[in-house]
Amino acid sequence: MKENIIFVKNFFTKCFIGIYPEERKKKQNIKISVKLYIKRANDLDDISGTVSYENILVNLEEVTNYEHINLVETLALKLSYKFEKINNVKKIIIKIIKCNISKKDTDVGFIFKKLVKK
Repeated sequence: MKENIIFVKNFFTKCFIGIYPEERKKKQNIKISVKLYIKRANDLDDISGTVSYENILVNLEEVTNYEHINLVETLALKLSYKFEKINNVKKIIIKIIKCNISKKDTDVGFIFKKLVKK
């Protein structure tokens, strides 16, 4: 069995995210990684048989413009709704890291996994 995975790793952006009052005042640094498991339409050397990275990047670039979100879980769910609309996506994995939470440069975050039923 072969798997086809399109991914973007550690996309850096800023957004209003968090449950504390100070997190509503200043955008926080986050990193988002996305893996989309896809069913290739064909084995041709042509973009028509796969998913363009640009489809992922465009959605990630919009995050900085989102209204305040309390939980990284909510952000991951919101992104998953966008990625599941892309043709031939069968499974989605989204990892969101809140940077600068720990003074020791420890990453904290959330991993979201979803099978797409089409």
